[in-house]
Amino acid sequence: MSEQAEFGARLRQALKAAGLGEGARELADLVSAHGGDAVTPQAAHNWIRGKTTPRRRNLRALAKALRVAPEDFYADEPPGKGRLNETGESFAIGVQDRHAIDAFLSLPPEQRKPVRELIHFLAKAAAK
Repeated sequence: MSEQAEFGARLRQALKAAGLGEGARELADLVSAHGGDAVTPQAAHNWIRGKTTPRRRNLRALAKALRVAPEDFYADEPPGKGRLNETGESFAIGVQDRHAIDAFLSLPPEQRKPVRELIHFLAKAAAK
């Protein structure tokens, strides 16, 4: 498998692990929003399909957006590999949830309290 094809496969795995689709426009927007250079949807499509690979700056932006290390796109282990919770069960946190957690952590303590209360309320309701 070529380096470009391997990159495309890893990118698709990272997108899936992050809970995102393979839309080229969304990927192009994601790169720009996370510090990369503006790219066309066609360029993003070529990355997804393994026809080309991004420049270094855009690779770093992709990694940042998908919450993986840049080298994960070329490593032996698939990006977005699940983790174990306290009971030893495997789980994965999607990139959207990770960004929501980051946003929560950036809130001042007085604004975190109602968010925690809402989460607790929703968790109790879901457990019923």
